[in-house]
Amino acid sequence: MDLPVALRWVFVALALLQLLAFVPAVRRMRRPDPSVRTDGRMDLLDAAASLTFLAAIALGNDPLLLVGGASLGVVIAVKGYRTLRMRRQA
Repeated sequence: MDLPVALRWVFVALALLQLLAFVPAVRRMRRPDPSVRTDGRMDLLDAAASLTFLAAIALGNDPLLLVGGASLGVVIAVKGYRTLRMRRQA
């Protein structure tokens, strides 16, 4: 995959912004409520998978792109399942 240099810098900037998503997720993981901690773990995994995906695009690394995309898909599916389950319980 061949991207222009300017577009690579855009993905690097997005990856750096994604690093900021780790801070609130770690704070949520430290709270005493188990459901908030689980949501924090899901948000942390989401941020890590997104960071991996964006870094793979910026570096042009295809195997890392597949790993990041697959893990991002799994995290989004689990978060969607949890949301549906919570709505059905309510």
